[in-house]
Amino acid sequence: MLLDIIIPQYKETEEKMKPLLDSINNQVNVDFDNVKLTVVNDFSDVIPSVEFLNSFPNLDISLIRNDKNTGPGLARQNGMDNTNADYIMFCDSDDVLFDNKALFIIMDFISKYEPNYLVTNIAIEDMEGNVIIKKGKSTFPWMHGKVFKREFLVNNDIRFSPNVRHLEDSYFTTCLVGSLDPKTICYLDFTTYKWKNNRDSLTRRKDDTYMVDTFEDFYNSPMETYKFLVKKNSYLKFSYLISSTLGIFIVLHSNLFNKEEYKEKRELYIGKLKEFVRKKKNIFVIYGKERVNELFNYEYKELAERNSITGINKSLEDFYKEYLGIE
Repeated sequence: MLLDIIIPQYKETEEKMKPLLDSINNQVNVDFDNVKLTVVNDFSDVIPSVEFLNSFPNLDISLIRNDKNTGPGLARQNGMDNTNADYIMFCDSDDVLFDNKALFIIMDFISKYEPNYLVTNIAIEDMEGNVIIKKGKSTFPWMHGKVFKREFLVNNDIRFSPNVRHLEDSYFTTCLVGSLDPKTICYLDFTTYKWKNNRDSLTRRKDDTYMVDTFEDFYNSPMETYKFLVKKNSYLKFSYLISSTLGIFIVLHSNLFNKEEYKEKRELYIGKLKEFVRKKKNIFVIYGKERVNELFNYEYKELAERNSITGINKSLEDFYKEYLGIE
């Protein structure tokens, strides 16, 4: 039951990577013959040395290098395309495993039950060093603390999209969940992974610049995901359509876009979103305002938790009136 831990690496130095590799190397009660690591260098000139990778006695680490810079999603995909492992797990190069029994518990579980998708709890460490535990069922659509059966991914054509450079984790995990029976998702109530809020990482900045600068992907990722779910005729397609378009609406009308220099971009995407959702008007009507309101509140809560959203100047009633043309 071979597990490949795939680690995208760009500008992270050996010093930055060492805590993660130490946390894996120091796992207890693990048969390391059944574990391998694949580091995927995303066309960076910061390349970990062979000597460094060989300095972890328990670990079989291979290094592959992208021939161009692709972002973390396609870096992970390159690792997936170059492994024959039964299971895959993704770690960011500046995070760590949370517990020294994490790998044993994961390996024991997948060897006994052979799940298509295993979800565990994760710990989130903020910039002040405070740690909170986030239960597995509430970590969708995060990539961390999850294990994927490679055969299931291959058979269902679940891959990272070349059209989604940011929010690639949301695209991947939603396509996965939309391709299986949700009753078969395995939740393991154990904390395996620590996500460290690294202030040097662009994707973890909490100012408005990152979200606005990458808004094209924030818009395109759910659109690409919805296309995949429709192609699959997934049970998830209509609820996802509603929740994702509401999420885009909330961001466009939040404090993130208050600055005058963002006005042109905001108006561009407001126009795109209006055109799109009016074509899907019947789906909103069929769901009904009560269920749509639940999705609206859920999306607002999630976006406020993960981003810099502290207010929104439009309501769900405005959405119905201005975007769907329903009074």
